[in-house]
Amino acid sequence: MRNLSFYLMIILMSVAIVLCTGIAGCTNTAPAQPATGQKLSTLEPVKMALQPSDLPANFTLVEEFERNASDMREWALGKGWKKGYGVSFEARSPDARGLDQLISVYPIENITLIVPDTVSSFKNWTVEDRNVTIVDLPSPGIGDASSAMKVIQSGEPTDVYIIAFVKYDVYEELYANGTASDYEVLKAVAGKAADKIR
Repeated sequence: MRNLSFYLMIILMSVAIVLCTGIAGCTNTAPAQPATGQKLSTLEPVKMALQPSDLPANFTLVEEFERNASDMREWALGKGWKKGYGVSFEARSPDARGLDQLISVYPIENITLIVPDTVSSFKNWTVEDRNVTIVDLPSPGIGDASSAMKVIQSGEPTDVYIIAFVKYDVYEELYANGTASDYEVLKAVAGKAADKIR
């Protein structure tokens, strides 16, 4: 079970390094204008977090944590990041498999920038690390805007699937490692995560 957490931490740390070094040249500095009547979330991030009952029975909650400004990258703070929360689950199986959810709340005027900037940052990762390939997947149609990707790292036995979406003023990233069937689980769980945003 530790192998999964270690693997995901390596991926997240690699992304953070790329974001810190490369995103400055890729970001759009003009804030997007919110649509008239655009809604704001009314729940704290902890109340939006997935629960074990939202996942298949073989998954167990292994970690939940507050996300603080000191944990965030400069580009997120620059876009007005307010607060967040995260949870990690692991599957009880011979294979190390897991699913992670990261929740962030942003000012409504910047929320439409977050998914495109995240996708750009992941694509920049492949420039920095030739052993990593990012494959775009069809939009899962979750929330107000969403994107999905598969991360293939040479030498690793499983792929990492990522769904990023926004709903109201909330941005979420969900990660799962495994096979195409694990991606189907991730899509279903991401839909439940979006339903928790009110």
